[in-house]
Amino acid sequence: MAAENKLSPAGLDFTPTIRHDTYEYIKPEKLDLTNCAVLITGASKGIGRETALSYARAGASSIAIAARSPLDTLKDELEAASRAAGRQPPRVLPLQVDVTDLSNVEKAAKEVGSAFGRLDIKMLDADPAEWKRSYEVNVFGVFHVARAFMPLLLKTTDGLKQVLNLSSVGAHFTMPGGSAYQPTKLAVLRFSAFIGLEYPELLSYAIHPGGVQTELSSNMGKQYEHLLIDTPQLSADSIVWLSAERREWLQGRYVSVTWDMAELLEKREKIEDEDLLKVRMAVA
Repeated sequence: MAAENKLSPAGLDFTPTIRHDTYEYIKPEKLDLTNCAVLITGASKGIGRETALSYARAGASSIAIAARSPLDTLKDELEAASRAAGRQPPRVLPLQVDVTDLSNVEKAAKEVGSAFGRLDIKMLDADPAEWKRSYEVNVFGVFHVARAFMPLLLKTTDGLKQVLNLSSVGAHFTMPGGSAYQPTKLAVLRFSAFIGLEYPELLSYAIHPGGVQTELSSNMGKQYEHLLIDTPQLSADSIVWLSAERREWLQGRYVSVTWDMAELLEKREKIEDEDLLKVRMAVA
């Protein structure tokens, strides 16, 4: 369902149409990610899990799913989703990984390299539980995964070479109770830009996955429940659609899955000309 809204702070209404559920334009069944190898962290539940399923429907040939929690049933679900979409079932590599432990992440990177020999797309999702954990997962965890998997991304010469980090619209404003989570998501925006700056052959940008009901968001309080109206399928299908090809004009930028993607494409020239969707200080 789409809704027409007036412009609001933090770029919530950057496109005229705001989406809360998946829609035909971004359906993964329309894409072809044959021969692509994908890594999704935080894949045991929520947005990470749905994103893995969307990559399977888009025909990704190799899918590494990583999480701290068990991934017992997801492999079968990915194979079933791919068959239902008329695709060849992917090679699925389940990995039990704690992104706050660098040696654990590096071990996982070796396993992916050994199993797939390549990596086209890395999508990092994580679900912290408390203040200190927020920084360990959202900042150090993002760095650990980027550092460990960078060599495999870089050596995939014919690959898409993309790094997609989940940030949040919360990076752009402050609210009571957000002192742990929100600054970490601002750091993710900056870090995503630095990856593209220091490794220009990689395409790196940050994504707001929408206001989705998760274990983390359930702790936000009743005053924010009205914001949690987006489906995990919107997040998943938008992420897969965005990463299905290299969109160089998004390098170092921020994208929200609630924006209508067709309308976002229409704004490409304006975004490039005015260098929009980047973190900066307004001085006038």
